Amino acid sequence: MKNYIKYSLSAMAIAMTGWFGACTDIKVEAPELPNLPTVTNLTATVDNRVVTLTWNLPNSSLEIEGLTVKVNNNNEVSLDAGTTSYKVYGQPMEDEYLYTVKVRYKDGYVSEGQSVIATVPYEQLAELTSFTVTNLEKRNVTFAWSLPAVSGISGVWVGLDGEDAGTVFPISEYPNGGTLTGQKTGVDLKFRAKVVYDESYYSGGVVVNTALPEMEVRAGFLLLADSPADLPDDDELAAAAWFSDNYVDKDKGDFISVSELGEIDFDEYGMIMIMVDRIGLEPGWENLPANLVSQETLDLLRAFGANGGNLYLAKMATQLTVPLNVVPADMGPTIFSSGEGGTGDDIWTINPYLGWDFKDGGDQEFYDRTDHAIFQGITLEQVNDYPYASIPLEGPGLREDHNTMWDCNLYGNGGMNNVILHFETVTNSLVLATWGHVRDHCVAGLVVFNKNTEHGTVVANGFSAYEFNQNSGANPYQGNVEKLTSNIIEFLQ
Repeated sequence: MKNYIKYSLSAMAIAMTGWFGACTDIKVEAPELPNLPTVTNLTATVDNRVVTLTWNLPNSSLEIEGLTVKVNNNNEVSLDAGTTSYKVYGQPMEDEYLYTVKVRYKDGYVSEGQSVIATVPYEQLAELTSFTVTNLEKRNVTFAWSLPAVSGISGVWVGLDGEDAGTVFPISEYPNGGTLTGQKTGVDLKFRAKVVYDESYYSGGVVVNTALPEMEVRAGFLLLADSPADLPDDDELAAAAWFSDNYVDKDKGDFISVSELGEIDFDEYGMIMIMVDRIGLEPGWENLPANLVSQETLDLLRAFGANGGNLYLAKMATQLTVPLNVVPADMGPTIFSSGEGGTGDDIWTINPYLGWDFKDGGDQEFYDRTDHAIFQGITLEQVNDYPYASIPLEGPGLREDHNTMWDCNLYGNGGMNNVILHFETVTNSLVLATWGHVRDHCVAGLVVFNKNTEHGTVVANGFSAYEFNQNSGANPYQGNVEKLTSNIIEFLQ
């Protein structure tokens, strides 16, 4: 039986040996460690797509603090001391998976692992027995469905055929049908419905065609002052002026003051842009402008989202993803700055190549997000001696340092290939870009959060490089800032 020594003890021994070695031959040995019994009779059974692990605890005088289960040497779960079984859900069908159980003893000692292999067999998942459109109203499509008479059903996924983003309706709340809000009007729509099993497996799906009568859908800009001229920051003023020129003056959009938010017809607005970009603001969504984070405003924004309304959260407004329930409460933006900035000679860019260092091989995935609609019509350029082309947003000169974005390393990889994939999985999102110089997966600066039954699609852009008014003069890349903005608005409408 192999004895496992605590890292801290072994590191201490090595460090002490090196320290004494400069002046004496004193030898430091690690203390003798107790034998660490393992679990016995580890077995894995598969029933109804669930892998059940069972084992016997060791008979030992040592105090057991808990157990650890590892799935394929990645996902690790901590269990209480007396646990003798564990169920694993959502394992891929037809793939052999290795399950390892270790015993954790007092003082941090861990036994060897005992392992077993199990495979969830392929199963043809039953489809809905009926799927129909029962009502069309403005931008809302209501469906009725009948579930198959089988066990394990947790929900029904409905989305546009051919698109990955969709909405899962839990059958506990929607056993017979549901409504998709905020749909496009005046075009043919093909919806696919898939039965969700164990919150993990999806049937192939059945399809229904329909079309909503065409109606005008406008863009909104949430005004955090009595008028655009009263906005307190030059960047917010510049963004409002651009929106006025391109949407309000062309009768394609409106300024919506906070006080008017409860009076608008949500169906008339496909999206609302919210921008906060202010020097000296403290981090945390609670410190955003008071009229924006009042209970009344947040309730109205949640209602807008529940009605299918989409949001563009720019700069410090990305923090609204927490109170609007777009991300878990502990996964709000963790990179924040609101200083006056400084002068630089480089070009600030954003990088849609995630994990560039893994492009030609490696232990993590490489993601090319350049084909996304949000980047259409924007030319990538090779600047700053980067080994790839990126999207320049701000040229040399005086620039404010106002990043409000996500450090994905803080959340780990959750047993997945990389931290970006884990972030996307947990938040139901797609990360489109990182800082221009970043070549791994550490930072998410431009993110699309997919719609669900609680909110519409949300685009969050927290890049400091996204500055609407460069303080030292004309920004040679102002066209990219404005094109990115119009692309996001059109994507969300």
